Amino acid sequence: TMTEGTISKWLKKEGEYVSLDESVAEIETEKIVNTVEAPVAGKIEKLLFAEGDVAQIGTVIAVIESEAGDTAEAAGRVETGAEDKAGDPVKVAAERRPYAGLRKRIGERMSESWRVSPQGTMTTRADMTELIKLKNEYEAKGDKLSLTDFVVKITALALEKNLSLNAAIEGDDLVIYKSINIGVAVGTDDGLFVPVIRHAEEKNVGQISAELKELTRKAKENRLQSEDITGGTFTVNNLGMFDVDVVTAIVNPPEAAILAIGTTRKEAVVDEENDTVRIRPMTTLSVTADHRLTDGIPVVKFLKDIKEIMKNPAEYPGM
Repeated sequence: TMTEGTISKWLKKEGEYVSLDESVAEIETEKIVNTVEAPVAGKIEKLLFAEGDVAQIGTVIAVIESEAGDTAEAAGRVETGAEDKAGDPVKVAAERRPYAGLRKRIGERMSESWRVSPQGTMTTRADMTELIKLKNEYEAKGDKLSLTDFVVKITALALEKNLSLNAAIEGDDLVIYKSINIGVAVGTDDGLFVPVIRHAEEKNVGQISAELKELTRKAKENRLQSEDITGGTFTVNNLGMFDVDVVTAIVNPPEAAILAIGTTRKEAVVDEENDTVRIRPMTTLSVTADHRLTDGIPVVKFLKDIKEIMKNPAEYPGM
């Protein structure tokens, strides 16, 4: 479905020799980096694009003189001039670069999500006492798991009770999925990636942790493959480590909803049973939903189920 790609890195220089199928360049498309391989063995006569340039799909990007002496015809270069244009002297540009590749693709997907789907966000507060306790118990046994690992599993457990949020619109059909494939937002210097934990309902928190660590590493190394970021049915975005309280996320199309988690802070909380005040680690849970697929009541039930699991997480399967 892509129409263009960004030359993110040349792996060979002009004048160098390449073997058949040897990697020549890295092309950034659809949130992943694809490698272009040499169609023939020979000498690189000319690179037609610079790193950072954008090329249309099917465009010739380099000329290789084959060992037999044949030379491929080359297409024209795509210009991406970066010099400042004359304008308002008050606005001085610190940097100017093409709006392309990953950043442009993220913008297009989020704009489409906001344009097509009527979205609303519901927020609640959740007590993290028992979840942090369980995390510390794992750590005492030598298993270092993150809160995100636990949240992914808890989300899968809650979705099993609320499958109407594990859905998408496909053409004229509203499809409710049995398999729970949870995308986890991962921020890198290059942008936001959402690798997918497939069948999270069948995996325990340790398996989820190991898989998420590997996917996060691949994201930071720009090595995610198409299968790593496709097939999601629900998304989780944990921003608790960034000192933000309430997150109003945008639904990741074509999914029905996204769960966002804010910072955990110690707060004075009134115990409803005996009216005493206790200090508790509290966080904010926010669910943004596409109201074409669901309504407020299913979202409220989903949030309630997440909070119930958080009260006694160790009692649930896979935790």
